[in-house]
Amino acid sequence: TMYAAPGVGLAATQVGELWQIFVVDCAEEGQPSDLRVFVNPEIVSVEGKVTFDEGCLSFPGAREEIERGEKVRVRAQDREGKWFELEAEGLLAVAVQHEYDHLQGVLMIDHLGPLKKRLLHRKMLKREASATA
Repeated sequence: TMYAAPGVGLAATQVGELWQIFVVDCAEEGQPSDLRVFVNPEIVSVEGKVTFDEGCLSFPGAREEIERGEKVRVRAQDREGKWFELEAEGLLAVAVQHEYDHLQGVLMIDHLGPLKKRLLHRKMLKREASATA
């Protein structure tokens, strides 16, 4: 689902599963996969601030400037159940925070002000209307 969209991350909740799992692959196009699996993740620390132009598979075609931590440290289990910690920055840090938010019931739009939420809502309604026409 993540690769078909195409996207760089996907949380289990986005495909109807209530597991605390997300995957991220921030490899550049044409580069080998860098698929990372995070099971039972916890954000340990966040440093700095960065604004990033984010999209979300839950809102196809939408892109918004979202403020996130510049660096993030996450603790999680891998596919085999072994615990690890990862310190990330750049796109990987943003993707980790974005997907972790999904597991907490927080969406990209929850980081927007009321006006931007309304505008995005209208955009999604127009997109849906043109898709069904």
